[in-house]
Amino acid sequence: MITRGLEAATKGMMSLLKQEDVNANNLANVNTVGFKKTNITFKDLMQADVEVKKVPFTNNPKDTDFIRVGSLSLGNAADRTYIDFSQGGLITTGNKLDVGIQGSGFFKIRHQEVPDNVAYDEKNYYYTRAGNFQITDDYYLVTKEGDWVMDTQNRRIRLVLNPEEEEFNPNNRIDYLKDLNIGENGVIQVTNPNTARTLQQIQVVDFNDKTLLSAQLGEGKFIQDEGIDAGMHQANNTARLQQGMLESSNTNTIYEMINTITVTRSYEAMAKVVKTQGDTVSQAINIGVIKG
Repeated sequence: MITRGLEAATKGMMSLLKQEDVNANNLANVNTVGFKKTNITFKDLMQADVEVKKVPFTNNPKDTDFIRVGSLSLGNAADRTYIDFSQGGLITTGNKLDVGIQGSGFFKIRHQEVPDNVAYDEKNYYYTRAGNFQITDDYYLVTKEGDWVMDTQNRRIRLVLNPEEEEFNPNNRIDYLKDLNIGENGVIQVTNPNTARTLQQIQVVDFNDKTLLSAQLGEGKFIQDEGIDAGMHQANNTARLQQGMLESSNTNTIYEMINTITVTRSYEAMAKVVKTQGDTVSQAINIGVIKG
C-alpha cells in the first residue's frame, strides 16, 4: 500500500514524457507543408473500488458487510496516438508547380529508386498532402525529395508537349511558368494557343479508414503498412486541387506551446510526489530496520 502513490506518480511521469514527445514533434513540423499533427490519448491502468464497513454492523445475511463509497485510480498510461487529418490552411505562393488539396485526399507518390518496369507493389508508394513539386532536367514532375508524382494511370508525370517522347527535344518543352494550368480535378493543360493540349491527370486518392495509415516516414508522408488495407480509392470527384497554393501544417502553435507548458508543470509536480513518496518509503524501511 505504501508504494501505491509512488507507482502511480511514476507511471504518470512516463505518460507525460510521451505527451511531450508528441507536442515536440508537432511543433517541429509547424512549417512542414501538408503536415498532419498527432494527438495522444490516455487510459486508467486500473480502477479500484473503495469500500467501508457498515455502521452499525448487521447480522442480516442479505446485507453486505461493506458499502461502496467510490473508486480510486491506480495511475494512467499513454493509450494510443492518432493522426488529425483535418484541413490545414491554404497559402498562396503563385508558383505554378505548387498544388494544394482542398478537401480530403492525398497525392500518390512513388519512390524515386523504383523503375517503371517493376510490378505494382504498395510498398513502393506513399501518400502526401505536400504539393510543393519540382521538375527534373528531363521534365518529370517530382516532390522536393525527387520522388515521382503519379497520374491516374500510375505513370510518372512528364510536363512536355508529348510525354511519350523520351528524347531531349527542345521543341517538346513547355514554358510551365506561363503556359501550364492544373485544374481542380488534377488535369494538366497547356494554355498556349499555339500548342494548347491536355496532358496527364494528377492522381489524388483517399482512404475509407485513414486511422489505418502509418506516418512512420515522417514529414507528412503516409503509407499503408504491409498487410493493411485502408480502402484506397481515387478521390478526384471530392478533392479540389488549387494551383499556386500550398497546404500548411494543421498544427496550432499556440495550443502546442500551452500544452507543453502544462505538461512541464505537471511533470514537475509528479516529480515532487515521487520524491515525497520515496522519502516515506525510506523512512519506513529505516524504522523497520531499527525495530528489527
